Amino acid sequence: MNRIAVRNPRTRLGSLALALLLGALLMLPAAPAAAQADADTVPTFNLDSVLVSVLGTPIRFGESPYPISVIGKRDLRIGKSGMFLEEALQSLPGVQVQNRFNYAVGERVSIRGFGSRAQFGVRGIQIVVDGIPATLADGQSTLDHLDIASLGRVEALRGPASAIYGNASGGVLRFETEMPAANAPAREEATVVGGSDGLLRLQSTTSGRVGGAAYLVSLNRLSYDGFRHFGTVALEDSAYGGATRTHLNARLVQDMAGGTLGITLNHLNLDAESPGSLARGPLSQDPNQIHPFYSRDRTGKKVQQGQLGVRWTGPVGGLTADAAVYGLTRDFNNPLPNDVVDADRRAAGVRLTLGRSTTSGDTRIGLLAGAEYDLQDDDRREFFNRAGLPDTLQLNQAENVKNAGAFLQASVSMQDRLNLVGAVRRDFTRYKVDDFLIRPAANNPDNSGGRDLNNTNWSLGVHFAALPDVSVFANVSTSFETPTTVELGNQPGVSGGFNPNLEPMTGRTIEGGVRGTLMNRIAFEGSLYRISLENELIAGQAVPGIDYYRNVPKTERTGAEAIVRARLFDFATAQMSYTKVDATFKQATDRYLVDISGKNVPGVAPQQLQGSLRLTQGPWYLDVGAEYTDEVPVNDRNCLTVLAADRTCPTNTNHDGFTLAYTLVGARIGGSAIQLGGFEISPFAGVQNLLNQRYVSSVVPNAFAATANHTNVRFYEPGPGRTFYVGGTVAVSR
Repeated sequence: MNRIAVRNPRTRLGSLALALLLGALLMLPAAPAAAQADADTVPTFNLDSVLVSVLGTPIRFGESPYPISVIGKRDLRIGKSGMFLEEALQSLPGVQVQNRFNYAVGERVSIRGFGSRAQFGVRGIQIVVDGIPATLADGQSTLDHLDIASLGRVEALRGPASAIYGNASGGVLRFETEMPAANAPAREEATVVGGSDGLLRLQSTTSGRVGGAAYLVSLNRLSYDGFRHFGTVALEDSAYGGATRTHLNARLVQDMAGGTLGITLNHLNLDAESPGSLARGPLSQDPNQIHPFYSRDRTGKKVQQGQLGVRWTGPVGGLTADAAVYGLTRDFNNPLPNDVVDADRRAAGVRLTLGRSTTSGDTRIGLLAGAEYDLQDDDRREFFNRAGLPDTLQLNQAENVKNAGAFLQASVSMQDRLNLVGAVRRDFTRYKVDDFLIRPAANNPDNSGGRDLNNTNWSLGVHFAALPDVSVFANVSTSFETPTTVELGNQPGVSGGFNPNLEPMTGRTIEGGVRGTLMNRIAFEGSLYRISLENELIAGQAVPGIDYYRNVPKTERTGAEAIVRARLFDFATAQMSYTKVDATFKQATDRYLVDISGKNVPGVAPQQLQGSLRLTQGPWYLDVGAEYTDEVPVNDRNCLTVLAADRTCPTNTNHDGFTLAYTLVGARIGGSAIQLGGFEISPFAGVQNLLNQRYVSSVVPNAFAATANHTNVRFYEPGPGRTFYVGGTVAVSR
């Protein structure tokens, strides 16, 4: 029996029990507040004191009809390596991050299953960075340019939001760079982090305020060797999967025309190797090896990206205006197995919203209207891969996407107890492709053409304060997600053009939940939902390394989310979050036309449980956390072997189409802003995967199989064993 890919009930139960240890701490009785407790060091749990902007207009966190999570600077940054986005999104219910430890493809981020099919980058989720969209006109997002180590705030809308954000809005992540230092003309911070597998990160951040202008300039340099290697035995200098990344992030905030002008500039230079995935056999023998396929073709990615965004918010004729314009360039070279993709991207967009709020007695009425227009132009060329270098040209085309959308949102608040929020939006999306590689003699005709993919979406949510500290909420919404240019362009047996048979995914969500606080020491939120989808886009590989997509008629996701945060003592806080996503095919066949109705959708972990405990004493802290991740299905059939007669799964597969469940434990220790003369020092250290567990950190859904049996298919992307890092920040203000 194979240890890695076959379910072991005792292992699964043991992992869950270990993950629950931290959660059990929440059952401890809350300690009485110390009489002389310092309000600045004891966290509060007043939900109405937090304003969020992810719904388009500021709303109190505790009054939202939709599930929203907020992470502040301390939780984002304290004692963390700044290496991967996973660190910033830990503990968010409903949000799953499959960290492939591969800078060439990035982390797979999904919200309630939206985004779980992404081969690279982020799909199905709207991303906003400092008010500027990171999601382009076709619905795809790349987060290479996000400076994780400079984040000051993250807001997550955990559910479909197409009525406000349009295409590919299965959820929303809104990232904000930390605010510049407000009390000094210049503050300099220098950070050094070193750790396992050749990790070295150097960062310089300069910020301050001069007159009515605040500025921040961050320069970040990261190098990483990776933990994968050639062959079954590690040899000196054989590491593969490393990366070097240089990132510049600059932000200027200026008072202007009665409002605030913000300018954001990003530049990225990334050179990364891709160690790829493994089959079950090699994974069991040595999970740190790479398949010769990837070393032969020198798989990886080189990216240069620049982005400029300008945003102004302020009053205009009795209205509140928010206007943003952005532009970006992205040039990348991407050697894949058998293929080299060389693409140049240019994108731009503009967004304007106007809002107004009026009050009559105990009733507040708010209106928000918005419009946006986005352009995306890709020059895409694909070559046969010869040892990592482009050889024979296989595809040469220009891809153009234009999206225009307009929406209207209305909110009504009555007696500060009942809140209603409704929105409607219309989107017009035009895809166009010009095929420059025409070879009639080789049966390669002109595949130029275009497609219009338009949609209307709406949402309605209600929030009711049932008790002074407990409220309930419910919402219903529709959503849609168009294929991206890459998903439309990849067609088995066809070179060039767009797939004429691939349709947008549409869905309807219904949800109900409760949130509140107890004794100002415990804050909680829980919700149940059901998402019905039509034409869900499912990935599969007909050749190694390249995903192709098809629609399945009906799928459904039912789930539950819960998060609890408790102040156990004045020096101890604990948090636990739980995610359940039951994603199943309701009416579908796989690529071999075998009925898969009732099977789990691949790439989605059915359950995830995260818990953490933080102890503080003065400036010092200790964080201990654990994360349990359930077994993940790797293909549509949920099994690796099939019966020769009808290609269905035998009854004794022992769940071999799933990864094993696992639990990871980590710890961080350090000090924050310790005064040493005229300097502030913040030393820290951390250990990840403390128990050195073997685990599959991510899967490649429906990976390439030469035969109908999938027993030797590279589904599995392993995670590293126990790793360490140590670092520190020195700051001085002038």
